[in-house]
Amino acid sequence: MTPGAALTRDYLILRMQQAGLLPWSSSLAPLTMAPAKHHNPFEQHFSYQYQFTERQGVNLIGMLPATHASGQWRLIVAHYDHLGMRGSKLYPGADDNASGIAAMLALAEHAKSQQRPTNLLFIATDAEEQGLYGSQALVAMLQDNNSQPSMSQIELAINLDMVGRPDRYHTIYLEGRRNFSQFAALQQHLMQAVGLCIRANHPPEAGKTIQRIDWLRSSDHYSFHQAKLPWLYFGIPPHSDYHQTSDIASKIDIEFLAAVTETAYELLIIDSYLLNNRAKQ
Repeated sequence: MTPGAALTRDYLILRMQQAGLLPWSSSLAPLTMAPAKHHNPFEQHFSYQYQFTERQGVNLIGMLPATHASGQWRLIVAHYDHLGMRGSKLYPGADDNASGIAAMLALAEHAKSQQRPTNLLFIATDAEEQGLYGSQALVAMLQDNNSQPSMSQIELAINLDMVGRPDRYHTIYLEGRRNFSQFAALQQHLMQAVGLCIRANHPPEAGKTIQRIDWLRSSDHYSFHQAKLPWLYFGIPPHSDYHQTSDIASKIDIEFLAAVTETAYELLIIDSYLLNNRAKQ
């Protein structure tokens, strides 16, 4: 855990508070996961093994209860870690994944003043770049017998990872169609509501006829997949600035990011029947 990461967490916690989120650890999280006295209640600390050493990570989790009492939950996830400093070089990570974090915070800010049919959990995950460790820790918490929500109460987990720069088709890609037998209707609803082009699968890598990127395992949604939670993943294909020092904020397409965010918001208020009729895995 670096000083830069600590500053990032302080900023994200402030934004979560401004959005009216409640810290999950002091409301409905398992008592065994309550933070130590010197930790902020939005923080959920975890340990993981990386390159033969034990490291510490911190997820940030806030919640908005449903407008009327509900036992159903929807999760919104974006990882806040990035490559950071590598030697003397800074990798800003504007698209990977400040764009996803920005979308998640905007969703929380908008949702607080709207009717909410289900409880919402907003999670900024840590250690995604090193191996999806933050989302794995989250899933482990949700699988705890005392967890609220329980696994069966989660209708959908939305993963936002690299959503700020459209490809040449000006399209957002929505992976996870096999989780939902009514995906076609879901996709059509989203495109009609916002007008953004949505494709169900990422295209092959440029100049190649075989898609080599394993999109199932490429981001935090894979942890949900392993736990048999229904998930949808918003993302774009890697661009030339992916994991480069040139992934800077000025290259983000704000209008595209706003359209993706509006599309994701539809999934927070959409009728449950489109989500509950899941396809067989």
